[in-house]
Amino acid sequence: MRPHLFAIATALCIGACSKPEPPKITPHAARVTSVTPLGVELALELDVENKNAFPLIVQEVTGTLKLGAGVEVGRARSEPKGSVPARATTRLPAALSVPWTQLGALAPLAASGKPVPYTFDGTAKMGSAKINF
Repeated sequence: MRPHLFAIATALCIGACSKPEPPKITPHAARVTSVTPLGVELALELDVENKNAFPLIVQEVTGTLKLGAGVEVGRARSEPKGSVPARATTRLPAALSVPWTQLGALAPLAASGKPVPYTFDGTAKMGSAKINF
């Protein structure tokens, strides 16, 4: 093999074997679908960016919901179904059930009559046919 062909082949192999990038997940919208004494049900829309050269399959999202100034109200798990094409961003729906852990902390937030800022800190399990993130 000629030296320049070997260099090109090596570069292609290194590029193909590089470590996959984890997806970037950005919440787009959250809507309360029901509230019960046991918890709250949310409908989420997540923007998932895939910088890899292969599609990703969303398997699970887990995390902690915090309201207002960081009051933890529950931990949750969701199994959204969908895939994100290679080198693309896709908006995926997810249903999230959050059991209450500090129901009493919500009273001042509910009484304010104002929109309540929230954060959802968590992780997403994603993958392809052979790789999981």
